[in-house]
Amino acid sequence: MDRLLEQAQQHVDINKVFADREFDAQGVRHVIDQRDLYYVIGKRKQSAEDKENVEEVEEDPAIDVRVEYASLTVDGDTHDLSIMYVPKDAAIENEEDDADDDEDEYAIFTTNYRVEPDRANGLAEQYRDRWTIENQYKSIQEHFLPTSASKDYRVRFLYFTIGVLMHNVWRLTNFLLRDEVDVDLGEKPPLRAGEIVELVAFCLFDPGG
Repeated sequence: MDRLLEQAQQHVDINKVFADREFDAQGVRHVIDQRDLYYVIGKRKQSAEDKENVEEVEEDPAIDVRVEYASLTVDGDTHDLSIMYVPKDAAIENEEDDADDDEDEYAIFTTNYRVEPDRANGLAEQYRDRWTIENQYKSIQEHFLPTSASKDYRVRFLYFTIGVLMHNVWRLTNFLLRDEVDVDLGEKPPLRAGEIVELVAFCLFDPGG
């Protein structure tokens, strides 16, 4: 995690790190905090105390969010910890992210940010929005990434760059089309991914007469 953050900070400014349950480890939290970054990490397993807190918030008709405060100490360094109990539909978009596959209606997150209960849902929604990136990456793989068996990282990086550019062209084209089409299309894009690929291919490679 430390090496990953170091490499990422060479290219972008990072303020907040959102990580799924696969990163639910005290050492990961410690590394992120040591870099003076905020984190929001989903809890992989519920302790007996967690289950008790979830039951209490579910039974309380006045609230739907609960925040508990604790501290985390690793290698002699301590930082504050907020444990957020929020409704799953506010924090989880994909079934893949719901690794426990249980019937609980609440998701649990930890953060080194001092979170008040009235802000917990907003932070959980930010966590949920990270799936936009995951979905876009899947779209690139499915529709725009050229197939290659090459083991040369330069070739694979070039193909991925082409895929990202194609995806961005598709997104931009649809944004422009939405402004011109006075119809409520919901989430459906006016121009499908396959159609933009065909158009770009036609412009680049004129089939001739």
